[in-house]
Amino acid sequence: MESLQQTAARVLGPLLSAQPLSPGKVAFAWALAAGPALGRAGIPTWTPDGTLRIRARDAAWRTEIERARPMVAERLAHLLGPGAIRRIIVTESSHA
Repeated sequence: MESLQQTAARVLGPLLSAQPLSPGKVAFAWALAAGPALGRAGIPTWTPDGTLRIRARDAAWRTEIERARPMVAERLAHLLGPGAIRRIIVTESSHA
């Protein structure tokens, strides 16, 4: 059985990759690629040079996002197209 997240990524991937990149599109793809928990634990900021910065809620979430980075990067490539995200930088939020 396929999860809802996998189904959404499979269906939305071709639609998303055909649209121009924008901060909103990348934020939506981040939420879908990261999944519900990680998606809420990090705030994405995208720049046109292909950098995706994720500001993690705290140190524990930063560690989890770092661990999931390869999987999330693969999903982002599927959703946004290869090379759309060239690097992912994970930082910790400066406030509690």
